[in-house]
Amino acid sequence: MTLDMGTVKQVPSPNYTAEEIAHDVVFLHDMEGYYAPSVAYLCQPSVRASAHLAMNEDGSEWTQMVPLQFKAWAQCAFNSRGPSIEVPGFVAKGIPDITLQGLSKGVAWLLHAYGIPCQHAPGGVGRGYEMHHGLGAAGGGHVDICGIGDATWQKLEGFVRAAYDSLDPLNLPPWALHGAPGPHQIVAPPAVTPTPSHDGAPRDEPGDVHAHPTASTFPEGSLADIQHRLGVTADGINGPVTVAAIIAFQKAHGLTADGIVGPKTWAALRAA
Repeated sequence: MTLDMGTVKQVPSPNYTAEEIAHDVVFLHDMEGYYAPSVAYLCQPSVRASAHLAMNEDGSEWTQMVPLQFKAWAQCAFNSRGPSIEVPGFVAKGIPDITLQGLSKGVAWLLHAYGIPCQHAPGGVGRGYEMHHGLGAAGGGHVDICGIGDATWQKLEGFVRAAYDSLDPLNLPPWALHGAPGPHQIVAPPAVTPTPSHDGAPRDEPGDVHAHPTASTFPEGSLADIQHRLGVTADGINGPVTVAAIIAFQKAHGLTADGIVGPKTWAALRAA
């Protein structure tokens, strides 16, 4: 049986370190929020947090923010141990089965892709998959929408096992990317107000640095400079991706969302 892995959009976050990671554990995170606002938040340079992948409420759409071989800023001391997935939801509301089933497909694909056993890796020790909160203080001390061993966790384990057994490890469907995506694969962050994932807690480690320089080498105020500041490909072409990024920035900063970099938008870009 072939699983429908859903659509993957490439929305690069600057919050990662271009350092090769091990692929021992797949880490699962509760957003404490919704899909699009959390993605928009994790793509902001100042937040010191990201994830390799984020999924929508039923797993029919995913956003990849960090190449799978590099270190995302997701679980502090465990960032170098493996890829991370952000799951929409709230502690108080729990997580519905449709979300668990969508998540299980991504987990199963990553397990097969890296030869990781389909098993729980308690505390991030050994190989397998683990919830963020199972990592304790060293992983950032976060909570999740289900507890290890509770009824929701047992459902998730069953869904992951079923998805894992349904995938052929020798014929995995293409899904997430290694390396930086090409310009034609990149889309702008969602044009919504960013909502802090995990209540805005940073998830980097001491010494982590951005993979991309924060200072622009382009002439100040040029279109390429504006694109650089917005985190899109600095090709000097005012195409739909650039306009969408400008509108998203304007909305996030309470400006008129017209896609035009006027004096107020430029002042906000410089300040950011």
